[in-house]
Amino acid sequence: MNLESLLVCSDDRALRVLRNVLSELAIGVEHCADEVSATKSLAQRSFEAVIIDCQDERSFELLKSVRSVQQNSKSVAIAIIDAGTNLQTAFKLGANFVVYKPISTEKAKSSFRAARALMKRERRRSVRVPVNIAAYFRFQNGEGEQASISGLSEGGFSVRLGSSGNKSGIVGFCFALPDTTTVIEATGTIAWQNSRRHAGIQFATLSDASHRSLKEWLRLQCGDKHDPPIRCSLMSLSFGGCFLRTQSPFPAQTRVELLLRVADCSVRTEGKVRIMDPELGMGIEFLAKTSPDRQRLKGLIQQMSADPGAIAEVLVEPEGLDWDNAAADSSAGSARSPKDEGQHDPLLDLFRAAATLSREEFHAELEKSQLSSSAKNASEPNLAEATTPQRREPRIAVSLPVEVWDEDHQEPVQLTSSMIDVSHRGARVDGIAFDLKAGEVVNLVSAGVEARFRVIWVGGTGTPQEGQIGLESLKTDHSVPEA
Repeated sequence: MNLESLLVCSDDRALRVLRNVLSELAIGVEHCADEVSATKSLAQRSFEAVIIDCQDERSFELLKSVRSVQQNSKSVAIAIIDAGTNLQTAFKLGANFVVYKPISTEKAKSSFRAARALMKRERRRSVRVPVNIAAYFRFQNGEGEQASISGLSEGGFSVRLGSSGNKSGIVGFCFALPDTTTVIEATGTIAWQNSRRHAGIQFATLSDASHRSLKEWLRLQCGDKHDPPIRCSLMSLSFGGCFLRTQSPFPAQTRVELLLRVADCSVRTEGKVRIMDPELGMGIEFLAKTSPDRQRLKGLIQQMSADPGAIAEVLVEPEGLDWDNAAADSSAGSARSPKDEGQHDPLLDLFRAAATLSREEFHAELEKSQLSSSAKNASEPNLAEATTPQRREPRIAVSLPVEVWDEDHQEPVQLTSSMIDVSHRGARVDGIAFDLKAGEVVNLVSAGVEARFRVIWVGGTGTPQEGQIGLESLKTDHSVPEA
């Protein structure tokens, strides 16, 4: 299932860059040089993405009109704008992503990598897979029956019921996913039914484990290759949310799944992007559903407070755009989650106020942002004085050839690596072409000096850090090869 995009652009240089980047990311392109032909294409077929070079009033009007075409109402919209164009104006006109001119290949790749992940996710959410799955149903009146599910999606399924008569209320059901050991047991509501006993049922309650299993099963049926999660660095953190620095941020109103790792502690939770800056990153509000989820988040923040120098890893995957609530959220601001009612969370307040601030003012406020003082109000340890997690000491940029030895083989496996930056406690190395995993031990040799290191992170495939590794010195004096 190929991703398709409509590219509206008359700038030859920008067109060449965008075609190359989209081709590399396996995104098909239909090109229109003007708004008139683009409007016809939008009316004739659907696209996963609409990319518009916003150079005059007509192109901005086209951007605004994309949502009015039914078959492209949920296409991901990407605006190419000049640096002088107001960012919020592009977002208000319907852009989900923004790419600044002049377009560089690297910046375009970063933005479109996030866009592609969201495009795939949006498509999978809407796909209904034809199936023939035996299921057992129990209706609100106490009656039960067995029937066959004929179409299955993330939101629900279609079924032909055995008994006649209109059904209503909550329906309980269970079925097994084909070729797996996963049994889905949940409840749903009847969205529609007809005289031939066909009905559509929407999921009402579905456990997180069942949802993940169903999502992965549907992805395999669609034949989509899984995009790796976006790797981010943590700038600010509170009990209500976080701000993540990344070159590939997701747009506001994107529901995301986050995996936060600090030392030996990891927490998986859900969130929603409340603010996106294409040059800086994204602000996310946590949407932890249960009390255990919230307790795990609190535990992670406590651990970071105890050791602010701990290296934090945050992986983010999109769950889809919240189209229905986008307008309400933009006018009313992000709603407080139940756990935060009656509490003051400066970081979430900053996200809400961002629309009234200039980019410079927002960046300045974000720099001052500390871990939330709401911890005191919630009888948690005092985190207000803890800084946003940072490295224990600054790294020095270097350009230094090094040999990397894999201890398992006792021979240099990669001779063309180069060191990017270095400190007394560790280093970052680029050009790694062989498989390494976090926790493995390697030797670095540079200018005749040898030192042992532990791998603490490995750049993911398709990310800006691909081919890089982060290393921690294993020597007690934390010495590393000198630049």
